Order: sequence, then structure tokens, then C-alpha cells
Amino acid sequence: MAKKKQKKQQAGAQFLSPEQYMKQRVRSLELGKCYISDDIEEYGEGHVVVTRKHTGGRISVAFYLVDIFCLGVKDSFYHLRLEEEELNNILEKDMDVRVCSYEEAHNWIYGAISWAEEAGIEPDKSFAVTQYMLEEDTDEIPLIEYEYGRDGKHFLVANDNLEASRYLPLLDENLGEGNYTFVVRTDIKDLDLGPDEMIERLKHASESPLFKSYGSSTQYTYQHPDYPTTLQLDAPEWLYLELRDTSHPIYLPDEVTDRILALPRDTVRHDLEQIVLYHMGQTCDGIPDDYDPDGYAGTISHCIFLLGELGNEDSSLDVVLEVLRQSSDFTDYHFGDSGDEVFVPTLYLLGQNKLEKLMNFVKEEGLETFCKCYIFPAVANVALLQPERRDEVVAWFREVIQFATKMLPKTQWFDANLAGLMLYSLLDIQAKELLPDIRKMFATKLVDLGVCGDFATVSRLMYDPREKGDPNRYITEIHKRFADMKRRWDR
Repeated sequence: MAKKKQKKQQAGAQFLSPEQYMKQRVRSLELGKCYISDDIEEYGEGHVVVTRKHTGGRISVAFYLVDIFCLGVKDSFYHLRLEEEELNNILEKDMDVRVCSYEEAHNWIYGAISWAEEAGIEPDKSFAVTQYMLEEDTDEIPLIEYEYGRDGKHFLVANDNLEASRYLPLLDENLGEGNYTFVVRTDIKDLDLGPDEMIERLKHASESPLFKSYGSSTQYTYQHPDYPTTLQLDAPEWLYLELRDTSHPIYLPDEVTDRILALPRDTVRHDLEQIVLYHMGQTCDGIPDDYDPDGYAGTISHCIFLLGELGNEDSSLDVVLEVLRQSSDFTDYHFGDSGDEVFVPTLYLLGQNKLEKLMNFVKEEGLETFCKCYIFPAVANVALLQPERRDEVVAWFREVIQFATKMLPKTQWFDANLAGLMLYSLLDIQAKELLPDIRKMFATKLVDLGVCGDFATVSRLMYDPREKGDPNRYITEIHKRFADMKRRWDR
């Protein structure tokens, strides 16, 4: 069995990723200044900022976008070890806030979360990490009673129809129809209006019939199988050690890549598949605190890159698709915002002759939209890099569009966001012959116009040669792919 690489550390030193530091250390720092938006009670939404002080003078900080009318914590993010001047620049440039006590900040955040939970709405997933900047929500924090909602009811102010569609079913289920109110900002969100005038200007939007017919987002329901709990490898031990080396967390150096590619192909392919399945089993239900004790290693990402070069169109493609069946928390941890670079070339290389298998994946129920969407540019690449197969690819997309048109009202197989994202790949291959099918899909009124624009926009762009995809956009040569990832890391 392969063993993790053991690194020598200075006595007492422990190198933690930012997320690990938040979870394990940040609460040991002294609380610093806290801030809150001046008009949070008027407009129902604002920022709450909590800082902690390092002994050397630097500051760690978390920012929480809080909706006290309905949604609770809508977003949050953090920075570690800022200079005081850096923090002040952020506050002065981007936020209109005043100083408040920690008790005020704590109560506004946790009070809004409790109010949202009454409606079945959980805090944004980012709160799973940023909560550690706060003290635990116990009786040791003095309770301050604030008023949430509007006129005693939950009051949803949605930015667009799609956002409204995500929450209305929850409000109906948990509060009951008529026990809440809602409006949509539509085209007046950037106007300088007072809260009462804004509400009056918004009321007409709530009468739109789209609110009861507009589909919600796909809910993740995949039940994963059992993955291997032990790791038996045939390749030399150094292979696994290199894949776990945190000194190159999102890329492999050329010399390591070449050394791996020189191993017997079937042996290394089998081991890479087993490593992916094993690490999926370690992290598919949540990332253990001790999973990457020395920092993020990028093991699964490395394996997927290499499988694009060494894998086969059967078992290796099955493993990559199984990765894409995982939850958004899993994919956020392992791939962050590099999903296009990691998945699209590998899906093209392994799936170019397995379009039916890719079709079956697209039609699966309850998978994450932003995992399914990597399939579309991979298939479009078949037409871009193999022009003689364009008709085959167009027919493939026609079947997907017809499936989407049928399933959009149910949302669990295809949602509005996925429909909009798919259209970018159709523009890449200038699929004008699909416009009649695309029109029918738009006629469902369940395509997210915020992603792709309306049908008229898509029709116009379909004839614009500048929209045609670049066949070299997704680099397929493995050294160049890793070099691109290294440039990301170095920035």
C-alpha cells in the first residue's frame, strides 16, 4: 500500500491551507473591530464585517452579505493576514459601513440565519468556512432582539425571475402560500430609490405568471456507491508521493509528467483510476479536517489530467464521469474555478468516440448543473477539431435540446441555467440549423436569459463569425495544460 509523503517540518510548525487555518486557528485570535451597513434595516440587506487581530499587527477578516428580510446569509468570503491599510481600502472603496460592536454583528448574522431557516433556507455554502471567524453561537453572546422580515412576514426581494423561482417553492412549503410576500428587482435595481419607493416600483413584478411556472434549479440528489477504502497500487511508490506533493498543488512539473508517462501505460492508468476512486471515497461526504494536513495537494485533478493522456474510453471515462457526479462542495474543494481546464480536454480525449455515454450522463437526474455543463464544450470540440464529424455533433445537440425542452418544467434533469450554458457551445460551432429547436426550448420560458440572452440575441450571434469557437481554446497537449495551470498558480 502506498504511503503519504512525510515532510520534515520545523519544530512546532504546522502548514495549513487557508480553509484549514479558518477552521482550526482563527478563533484563537483576538476579536477586532466590526462593521455593519448603515442602511441594513431600511433596505433589508447589507454587509456585516468581523475582524480578528494577529499579534504582528495584521488582520484577518470575514465579510457577510446578510438579507434580514428573508434569505439570511446570501454570501460570505474572507481574507487572512491583511495589512490594516489593505482592509481600510476595501471598506472605503466597496462598502458603506459603520463601526459596531461584536455583539451587534453576531446577532444580526445569526438572527438572520434563524429567520431564513424558518423558511427552509440555509446560509450560503461559503458560511461553512466563514462561520469560524465568529464566536460560537452560544448563550455566552448577549442576545439582542432585532426585527426581521417586513411587517412581520418573510419578504423575498429577488434579483430576477430565476432567483425567485429558486426560493418560492421553499417559502410555499415551509411558510404556506400567502404567509410571505415577494417582489423582483427587474430593471430598477440600479436606480437611486428610497426603500418605500423601491417597494412600490417593484410590486408589479410579483403579478407575473412566470413565478408559478418558472422552474427552480436542479436539486442535487445523487446517491454515490461505495468507493474503495484501501489503496493497492502496482506502480512505483514515488508516483503516489508526487501526486500528493503540495509543492505543486495544481500542476505537475514537466519532469514529473515525463516520468509518469514513461511508466507502463496499463499499470499507471489502472493506478490513476484507483487513486481517484479512493480519494472520492475519502471526500465525497465532506472534506475531513486532516485530509490534506500539509496543504492542498490536487491529487484528483492531477489524475484527471493524466487520464486524458493515458486512460481509455471505457473505465477511465467512467471514473471521470463519476467525479462529475459528486456534490458542489466536493468539486469546489478539488477543482475550484479550474473545472474547464481540468475536465473539458479530458472529456474530449476520452469521450470523443463515446458520445452516447456522454448523452446518458447529461440525461441523468439530480446532478449538479455546473458539473454537467463541462460535457457541452467537450462535445463541441469534436466538431471543431474533427470538422468531418460536425453533422454527428449537431444531431447529438439536437437530441439534448429536445430532451431539455421536455424536461425543463421538472428541473431535476435539466434546469434553466444548464439550458443557457449549453447555448455557448452551440455558438462555438455556429449551429444555425438548430435554431428551430432552440426557439422551442425558449418557448418554455425556462431558459435563464441572464446567462445567454433571449432567443433574438442567440439567433443574431449564431450568424456572427466572431462567436465561432477556437479549436485551440482547450489545450489538449498535457505539458501545455499543466503549464497553463502553473501560470494560474503563479498569479
